Amino acid sequence: MTDVTVARFERLGTLTKAWRQFARWWLNELRECTPQAWRHLLQAETATRLFIWDEQGALTGHLVSPSGVHEKRFAAGSPGRPQIEAWLAEMGCEREAVQIGVALAADCFFQRELKVPQSELGVLTRILTQEIVHRTPFQPVEIWHGATPVGEAPRADVLEFRHWIIPKDRAESEVVRLGWPSSDIDFIAAKQPSGTPLSVVTFGAGQREDPPWAFRAIRTLAIALVAAFALALISVETWQSIRAGELEDALYEAKQGVQDRSQGADVPLRLIALKAEPGSLAIWDELSRLIPDHTFLTELRITGAVVSLAGLSSDAARLVRALDASRVFAGATLAGPITPDANERKDRFRMTVKVRKIGEGRTNKMAQRPES
Repeated sequence: MTDVTVARFERLGTLTKAWRQFARWWLNELRECTPQAWRHLLQAETATRLFIWDEQGALTGHLVSPSGVHEKRFAAGSPGRPQIEAWLAEMGCEREAVQIGVALAADCFFQRELKVPQSELGVLTRILTQEIVHRTPFQPVEIWHGATPVGEAPRADVLEFRHWIIPKDRAESEVVRLGWPSSDIDFIAAKQPSGTPLSVVTFGAGQREDPPWAFRAIRTLAIALVAAFALALISVETWQSIRAGELEDALYEAKQGVQDRSQGADVPLRLIALKAEPGSLAIWDELSRLIPDHTFLTELRITGAVVSLAGLSSDAARLVRALDASRVFAGATLAGPITPDANERKDRFRMTVKVRKIGEGRTNKMAQRPES
């Protein structure tokens, strides 16, 4: 039982990972296909962020949400995480939808000024890594770093950035001192002289890149895919039903046209209907099977769906019944009286039979069935 449960969890994890990869791919494609003039509409909603820092031994929370900015100071010495989660619940914010970061004093960071051409913004991360290796005494594995723009308008196609660098051990010690697990921290911020913290190092790249509209877009895509799949199944089933009904009606009309010698049916359908009629070979085969050894024919004529027979038989009446019960013939009747032949010591007979139509019984039932 345990093995089965583990296998189910592994399959669920694989499906979840595949869905996240697909969602990421679709979201990136959506961004690429969106015109530049429309992108500011998609980014209209601001992600909810919570900045926490220590101020004279007390924990302070600074919540930035689409509804506004809220700040609260918690009592010193009390556990911070339960109080903050309770405060988020009071503000109507779900923990999973809030990005939480630790705000540190600006002097805790090593800061550098950096100028980057607008054409190189796509490789800014690579540029920052090269700057660390070649222009600082740090190694990338020892630090966390990020860049923030300086000023609002670019100058001469060049953007100015401030490169923030902080050693990992220093940042982790500050996070632990606040009583918050480092694994639950989404970013690190720097406290500005104005008091408003600025996010400078982001760990949750997926949360930073995906605003609330992105998750709604992915959910809408999933619903649209399910609806499109169901609509496609219904459309195919309806088309097949209509097509089958049209073919059945056309085949019935073709058979009627063959019987009436009409030319209204299309050539392929008339050929199909003719193929459904028993041929001369089938008639000969059935006669050979039914006619007994004491009977021989002196005349055989096939005219359309009517076969005329004449000959001598020791029991002509039984021959009529045998032909009438055949799967190929029907309506066997004598075309004249049975007369004895003294020379042959047999009865001379003449009869006619009709050739059955293949599927005739089903066609008649369909013709008699009322339309719904």
